[in-house]
Amino acid sequence: MVIQGQYFKDRMDLMNEKHKLIIDKSVELFSEKGYHATSVQEIAEKCGIAKGSFYNYFKSKEELLVSIFKYFYEALTDALLDWELDVSLSNKDRFLGQISVQIEHMTGNTNLIQMLMQEQMVHISKELDQFLHYIHEEGMIWFQRKITELYPELPAEFLPDCTVMLDSLFKGYMGILMRKKDAFDVELFPNFFLNRLDSIIASLQNMEDPLLKHFPLPNCTLHDINPKEEILLIITKLLEMETQEEGRKASKNTKALSAIQEELSNGKPRSIILESLLLFLEKSDKKGPLYSKLVLTMKEYLTNI
Repeated sequence: MVIQGQYFKDRMDLMNEKHKLIIDKSVELFSEKGYHATSVQEIAEKCGIAKGSFYNYFKSKEELLVSIFKYFYEALTDALLDWELDVSLSNKDRFLGQISVQIEHMTGNTNLIQMLMQEQMVHISKELDQFLHYIHEEGMIWFQRKITELYPELPAEFLPDCTVMLDSLFKGYMGILMRKKDAFDVELFPNFFLNRLDSIIASLQNMEDPLLKHFPLPNCTLHDINPKEEILLIITKLLEMETQEEGRKASKNTKALSAIQEELSNGKPRSIILESLLLFLEKSDKKGPLYSKLVLTMKEYLTNI
């Protein structure tokens, strides 16, 4: 049984290596020729595999493209999470570090940026459109969290205006950086960006009324939702995703998520149970934006019970 288990582990490691190879080589090809002009045959040849082998890893070129975006986005999310979990840092230093991480990922993934600049990555598939929309919403939610951490005195009604300004400012400068890598000194940007945010907050606090009164942003009720409710919402989404991926078979992650859900439904959730389940999720190989968000929210919840 041990030998058989090792065999399947080795097979899985090989599958993961091939999976990553196809992603890396595809990004190279897409950046050179464009997504639409690149065929599955060319991808297979670039990877040194048969065309039929490609479909052992991806059902289609469209699925591959979605996987590329998920792969790079999850790598960024994990890097941001490392900073988020560093309790020795102040909110300001954590924010500055996370802005630097985002710049590093953008400037370091030259082929990905070249691919993005060559073609509009919209309406290629419904799944990709949904994932890009998800990334946009998660970005807005992240900025909302950062604003509430850095400026707890900001009245809640000004949070939507500030979030839109911050998101637009960041994307504007990153867009310039994508087109021209040496457009500005990237080392100066995090502090420059934070100083601009300070100015925006100061000006908003002098206003009588917010502009965005009837345009709710994702999770704009951030001050009204408690960590426990947020954990349950995230778990509901994750369980839906797990069910789609695993079919009728319940994975260990699915069981852990269900156990957290059940424990939180009790009148007095036991912290020792939740901490052990959280530890399992942190050590799990399966990571992603929602899992990272769940880990952070559970840590916040456990510090307050």
